Amino acid sequence: MQHVLFVLGGFTVVMSILTLLAGAVALLGRLFTARAAPPVPAPVPAPVPAAPGIPPHHLAAIAAAVAAITDGRGRVVHVAAPPHRAPAWAQHSRAVEFASHRVRWDWTVAGPPHLDPPPTGKPESKP
Repeated sequence: MQHVLFVLGGFTVVMSILTLLAGAVALLGRLFTARAAPPVPAPVPAPVPAAPGIPPHHLAAIAAAVAAITDGRGRVVHVAAPPHRAPAWAQHSRAVEFASHRVRWDWTVAGPPHLDPPPTGKPESKP
């Protein structure tokens, strides 16, 4: 019985401290929101001219994402599509990977053992 009372006492202490912490955090949250100035509506940004090669629906999605992230305070200034070339680090990585492989010059044709006899240096006579 003594062990059960010890466990219940510890549980009560932990829950009391957690309740006090939750109350303190809620109080701080109310203090900070009461001091915050009301949001001022941002002016509507001018539409971004369409860049060649970028579809208008992509520009609309980019502008919507910027507005959602910045609560309407952001502005899209420039949008450009990157060239479709592999970056230098990727090309270097491929070169390092391929250079690390051992080149086997003595390989034969892959597959089952072949019936051709090994070369002996003498010309073979054909029947």
